[in-house]
Amino acid sequence: MNPRTVKTTRHRGCRGLTLVELMMALGVMGLISAAIAGMLSAVAYGTSADSDVRKLVARGKMVSMRLDAALRGSRMVLDAGSDWVALWERDLDENGEPSLLEVRLIEFDAATESLSSYTAPDGTTDVLYSTSSDFDAITHTLRGTADFPETRWGNDATAFEFTLDQTDPQAARLASYRLSLNAGNLTEVVIGTTLLRTNP
Repeated sequence: MNPRTVKTTRHRGCRGLTLVELMMALGVMGLISAAIAGMLSAVAYGTSADSDVRKLVARGKMVSMRLDAALRGSRMVLDAGSDWVALWERDLDENGEPSLLEVRLIEFDAATESLSSYTAPDGTTDVLYSTSSDFDAITHTLRGTADFPETRWGNDATAFEFTLDQTDPQAARLASYRLSLNAGNLTEVVIGTTLLRTNP
C-alpha cells in the first residue's frame, strides 16, 4: 500500500465537526427542548384546569344543597323577585303569622357577584308581621344590619334567576333557580327545581 494513501485516510478519519453540522445539532437540540417544555406546560395546565373544574363543581353542589334545603324546609314563600326570595322558614311561636326570627332572605348581588342569605340571629328583638306585609321592603331594608346579617353562600356568581310556578308567591308549590358560578375561564351553571312544603 502506498504510504501516502494511508496517511491521507487517517487524516480524514480524525476530522472534527464543521460549523454547519454543529449548528444543525444545536438546532435539533433546541427543537427537542421546546417540545419537552411544551409537553410539560400542557400537563401542568391540564392538571390545573382539572383542579379548577373539581372546585367549581364542588362549589356548585354546595350552593345547590343550601338552596334546596332552605326552599324545601320552608313553610312558605313570602315574596320573591327574579334574583331574590323571602322565606317563612318555620312558625316558632306557633301563632300562624311570620316574625323576623322566622324569615330568611336569599339574594343575588350582581355588584359583588355573590349569593347571600340573611337571617336574624338569636337574641334579636323579634318583630311580628302578617303574611300580607311587604316583605320586599322589610327584608331589603334590614339586610346587612346587625338584626339581619349576611351569610355568603356563593362567591364569583355571575347570574341568578329565580322562578315560581304561581304568580302569587305565597301560593307557590314549585321553585326553580339557575345560578352561574365562575372560576377563571370556567363557568358552572347550577340548575335546580324544588317542591315546596305544603303549608299545614
